[in-house]
Amino acid sequence: MKSLRLLFSLFLLGILSNSPVIAQVTGVDRILTLVNDDIILKSELEQEISGIAKRLKSQGAKLPSIGVLAQQVLEKMITERLQSQAATRAGIVIDEITTDRALQSIAKRNKLTLSEFRKALTMQGVNYRSFRENLKREIALEKLKIKKIENKINITESEVQHLAQQLAVDNADTTRQYRLGHILVPLPEAPAPQQIQAAKRKVDNLLQKLNSGADFKQTATESSAGALALEGGVLEWRTRAELPTLFASQLDTLKKSPFVGPLRSASGFHLLALLESREQPQTHLVTLTHARHILIKNSELVSEQEIKPRLGIIRERALSGESFEELARSNSEDGSAKDGGDLGWQNPEDLVPEFVREMDKLKPGELSPIFKSRFGWHIIQMVERKQEDNTETYQLNQARQMIRKRKISEATETWLRRLRDDAYIEYRLDDL
Repeated sequence: MKSLRLLFSLFLLGILSNSPVIAQVTGVDRILTLVNDDIILKSELEQEISGIAKRLKSQGAKLPSIGVLAQQVLEKMITERLQSQAATRAGIVIDEITTDRALQSIAKRNKLTLSEFRKALTMQGVNYRSFRENLKREIALEKLKIKKIENKINITESEVQHLAQQLAVDNADTTRQYRLGHILVPLPEAPAPQQIQAAKRKVDNLLQKLNSGADFKQTATESSAGALALEGGVLEWRTRAELPTLFASQLDTLKKSPFVGPLRSASGFHLLALLESREQPQTHLVTLTHARHILIKNSELVSEQEIKPRLGIIRERALSGESFEELARSNSEDGSAKDGGDLGWQNPEDLVPEFVREMDKLKPGELSPIFKSRFGWHIIQMVERKQEDNTETYQLNQARQMIRKRKISEATETWLRRLRDDAYIEYRLDDL
C-alpha cells in the first residue's frame, strides 16, 4: 500500500488544481475511511481541512504540506468519530433544547443575540447547520468525558495535603507554570518488536531534525500523533503537578537541554521541549465584602410588575434616611432578615454572579439599583471591604485542582489509546 502521506497528496491534488479534468474527478464523493460501523467521506475531510487551514492561517501559523495536513486532520476526525460512537453506546443524547441553550450562551458571551450570532457566522463563511451539529457533538463528548473519565478520578485528602505542604514550603517552584511542546510517535497497546523499532527510528529522526534547527511547532504539526498536533503540539500553561508524571519528571532536564526524548510510555515515544515558563504569586489575597441586602423571592403568586414597585418604595425610604436594617427585618424574605439583612463577610466566589456584579459597583454606604438573580429581586447596601490572606485555603484548592488536572490528562490519553486499539479502521485510499 502506498504511504498515507503520498495518497493524501494525490487525493488533495484535485482540491488545489484548476484542471477541469481533475475537478470533475474530485467532484464525486466517496468513502475514505471506515471507522467501525461509521464512514468518513471525502467531502467531510475537505470541509474539515478548509476550516482548520483558515484557522491556522488566521493565527499566523505556517501550514504544513497538504498531504501532511490531510493526514493529521483525518486522524483527528477518526478520534472524534470513535468518541461519538462511545457516547452513543453510553446512551448520551444531546437534545435540541440543550443545543439551543449552548448556542444562546455562546452568542451572549459575544454580546450578540442568537439571530445576530447566526448572521455573524454566515458572514465568516461558517455554515450554521454544521456549526450547530459540531456544537452538539462537542457537548456529547464533554458529557462522555465526564462520565467515563472525570467522575472516576479519585483524589485522596492525603494527596491534597502533601501537595499543599509542598506549595507552602516551596511555593515559587510548585506554582511555576510551564508551556511544553510535545510530539508523540504512537504505539498500539501490545506492539510487536518491529513496530517498536520503526517508531524508535522515526522519533530518532525527528530528534535529529530538531537538533539541526527545525521549528518544533511545525515538526509537531507535521509528525505528531498527539491530540494537540494541529496546535503545534503545545501543552498550554501547566504547573509541575498538572503535567503527566512522565513529563513532570523531565522538567529539570528541560531547563538545561532544548529537547528531551525519546521517552517511552504506554502510548508510544514522546519528545518534549520547554517553550516558556513563568512564576506565579506566592501569596493569595482575596477581597472580602461586608454587605446587607433585601430580597423579595420569585413567586407564582406575585408578579414582577408588583415586586419591582414594592422594592422601589423600600429603596426610596432607605435613601431618605430610614434604617436599612429595619427595612430588611420588615420586608426581606431572605434568612438574613432577622439580622437586618446582614450577610457578614463574604468571598465573592461564594456568591451568584449577578449579585457580585452589582455589589462591585458600590462604594461603602451606597445602595444598588433593584436587580434580579435566580433567587429573586434584590437591593444591596454596601458596608465595607477588606483584603484577607487566604493562602492556606487557596493552596489546598489549588493542590486539588492540580492533581485532578494531571489525573484527567493521563486517564484521557490511556482511554483514547484503548478506544483506538479496540476499533476497526480501514483506509480506502489505494485506488486514488
